[in-house]
Amino acid sequence: MKKSKRKANKGIVLIKKANDLIESRYKFDVWETRFFLTVLAQIRRDDEEFQEYRIWYKDVIKTFGLKSGDSYALLRGAAKSLMGKSFFVSYEENGVERERQYHILREVDYMKSGQEEKGKIAENHEYIDVVVEKKMKPFLLQLQRNFTAYDLKNVVKLGVYPVRVYELLKQYQTFGKRTFKVVEMKRMFELNDQYKLFGDFFRWVITPSVKQINKYTDLFITNIEKIKEGRRVVALRFHFYAKSEEMPPSMEESRPTGQLKLPMEVETEDIHETEKDRLFNQYQPLVVEKFGVTPSVFLNLLEGRTEAQIEQAINVTNRAKFNQEIKSSVSGFFVKALKEGYTDQKEEVRKKEMKEQIERERNFKINERIKEITSEDPTITNRAVEALNRNPALKVFVERKSKSLGRPLELDDYRNDRTLRDLIKGMIIELAKSQFLDIDAEFDNNEI
Repeated sequence: MKKSKRKANKGIVLIKKANDLIESRYKFDVWETRFFLTVLAQIRRDDEEFQEYRIWYKDVIKTFGLKSGDSYALLRGAAKSLMGKSFFVSYEENGVERERQYHILREVDYMKSGQEEKGKIAENHEYIDVVVEKKMKPFLLQLQRNFTAYDLKNVVKLGVYPVRVYELLKQYQTFGKRTFKVVEMKRMFELNDQYKLFGDFFRWVITPSVKQINKYTDLFITNIEKIKEGRRVVALRFHFYAKSEEMPPSMEESRPTGQLKLPMEVETEDIHETEKDRLFNQYQPLVVEKFGVTPSVFLNLLEGRTEAQIEQAINVTNRAKFNQEIKSSVSGFFVKALKEGYTDQKEEVRKKEMKEQIERERNFKINERIKEITSEDPTITNRAVEALNRNPALKVFVERKSKSLGRPLELDDYRNDRTLRDLIKGMIIELAKSQFLDIDAEFDNNEI
């Protein structure tokens, strides 16, 4: 079967979904979301049948702005898990509510685990071929009406639930507002058991969704009304507009069918997110949903811990889980890994490589800055040489070098000898210390 690959179109990668699919019940993790969106990006407007789509790991990393150290195993795991997942589409028949289940993928072809260690040979096979189930055609192919389209770039930086909220609001972009029953949102997102309290649902699902949508997408949510029955919040009304518009669209009452009839007691919510909240929202799909750590436990664990420490605990837990080294619960292992700073050989190699990469980047920026400084002030190199010769400890090295050459050192000697060159660089940095403060600040904050 021919492998399909989308051609570039002025930088726009269009994602199109039937509205019924957007409003269906399902639950993806972050890698399943990335994988499925990448598949949709391969579909052409004129496709009448699904093709076999080839998803390259390197393209996913580039598209979603991920670190190259993320494992192909995560993409493979997403493909395998989606083989067992479904969309559940609700409909009504003669006044009776029904639900139809649609399997998503018919076939995936991936590189087996353990092959990544073969280096360059394996890199040429870091792709997944995927075939979508034929029954999905009405939701993804030849869409003429009742569908929503958007540019993929709007969602590449979003988490799982922000993508869902964005798509639901994008459907109603023309109207500038949309109201959801809380119970319906929880049903669509399959969160009835996870966030039983409205406060938890709002804090961990809605608030980060608003923050991310406003920051990264073409929509801007101005406020959310909490609609109540007595003291209980039963619905949320989102007010929003497209950032391309100078003013928000008129908040007309006309809208698609199915408008909710709700009581009018409302309360406007002010959205605020702390650094602790940000870390929770970023890692919640893995730690809470994959590892099974309860939201309250994970939130407490975040106190005083850095992003690097969290990532290390996640990486170590994922590998221990894959290698079947966890004897008790995965959640318990992760908690100990984060508390006690668990590491392993691969994590140490990763940290070493990252440290070396940061050092290379730092040296590159310093060298570029020195070029700028010496270009603007050609005398600074001579002043650095003079300062070097005034330093008793370093002067001994200069004299030894001069003696070995049988002559006084010239400026080119300082440029051509690596040790002398590094000493001069150090002196230039010392003489122009204020011009390197931004580089120091940037790399001092890079914790490994």
